[in-house]
Amino acid sequence: MMKKFTLIILLILCKTTLSFGQAFGDGDGKVLKLYPNPASTQINLELQTHGDQTYEVVIYNFLGKKFDDFKLSGGRVTLSLSRYYSGIYIYQLLDMQGNVVESGKFNVIK
Repeated sequence: MMKKFTLIILLILCKTTLSFGQAFGDGDGKVLKLYPNPASTQINLELQTHGDQTYEVVIYNFLGKKFDDFKLSGGRVTLSLSRYYSGIYIYQLLDMQGNVVESGKFNVIK
């Protein structure tokens, strides 16, 4: 029951944070660009904002369980998917005060 509740909350966050994310980043409202999507061995995370603000990226599996988290500041980071199984993952981009700036999903295919 808790897993379903967490998943519902994450999906709501994905939907509702888009308008907040449009205040940052480039014209399409995205602060964080993930590519390629789907991915099999690695995925690139690139901040679209200009400046030196630090963010935290939190990744959940589709059941809503926290799977990974790391800091991201400027530029691009390549994330190895060697520990990831095939499936859909949900990410949240948090500012340093813990506010959700953006959320989305990516697909891992192995």
